Amino acid sequence: MYLEELRVEGFKSYSLATEINFNPGIGVVIGNNGVGKSNIMDAISWGLGDNDLARLRCYGQEDLFFSGSKDYPPAQAARVLLTLSQGTEKNAPRIHLERRMTRSGEDHYVAEKNPVSREAYLKRLKDLGLVDTLKTLIRQEHLNDWLRCDPVERLQDVLAFLGNGLKPSGVDQFIHSWNKGFRHYYTTLLPEGEGRLYAEDYNGAKGLEIEICFPDKGLKKSKLLSGGERTVTSLAAKLALFDQLQSPVYLLDEVEPALDYVNHKRMQDLLKDLATRKQLIMITHLRSTIELANTLHGVRIRRDGSSFMKFYFVMDKRLLRLYKCC
Repeated sequence: MYLEELRVEGFKSYSLATEINFNPGIGVVIGNNGVGKSNIMDAISWGLGDNDLARLRCYGQEDLFFSGSKDYPPAQAARVLLTLSQGTEKNAPRIHLERRMTRSGEDHYVAEKNPVSREAYLKRLKDLGLVDTLKTLIRQEHLNDWLRCDPVERLQDVLAFLGNGLKPSGVDQFIHSWNKGFRHYYTTLLPEGEGRLYAEDYNGAKGLEIEICFPDKGLKKSKLLSGGERTVTSLAAKLALFDQLQSPVYLLDEVEPALDYVNHKRMQDLLKDLATRKQLIMITHLRSTIELANTLHGVRIRRDGSSFMKFYFVMDKRLLRLYKCC
């Protein structure tokens, strides 16, 4: 299953109905800073039932709606439609999901053209294997959040993130399984390096520590890492954690900037490997990521500040040669 189409209207900076089509593999969204790229991620999350205003980058519910401009009036309703394909064939079954909210607070859900309650909508998402997709959204500013915690807080945050009621007796086995995935992703990004996740006692309580060894350097624990080291470590740890979740789609919002040229190239190997199993929807400014795109989507901003899709195409080598950073 993959996200085939996203339609947005009246949501955040998108004043007019906007359609975005994706293929399986890697869908890359590009555009200048401030044009509304991340609002696409917010629309997907909101359409999947997210009500956490902080995750949606809002101070209040009114921030979900297009606020108006000299050319377009304020939106009285925000609307997001998601079309998911259950295969790559042209005649593969499609699933249509819709969420619509009015400024007065009326929240409407439609699953496969039938109005449903929020509870029934969320259950349908769970049945489709989309219940964990919201958790796979990584933003640049949150990439390293777990590394800043002490080991006890880190473990508590991870267990709360999973939300599966893991019993204390199962924590060591979970960390062991997670560590296998972490080492795979970490050595893909840094073939000469070593890394591990492990449980340790910290001030009398069980915690989670991250320890890595970069080439020609000694062992380091999480709080001693540089910016680039944190990016590699955090990305490997979070992607390995996503392996424990149920989601056909990962949402990645500018997760690569702290990496140098060599590590960008290694990240290509990681992303290509991931894309054989998951659909990746990515926001980026980096050519090394754009080179991998199956579909490329360009967001622009009108003179009045509203967002629109300037172009969409299936990437090939000819188009890549013509591409210039926007």
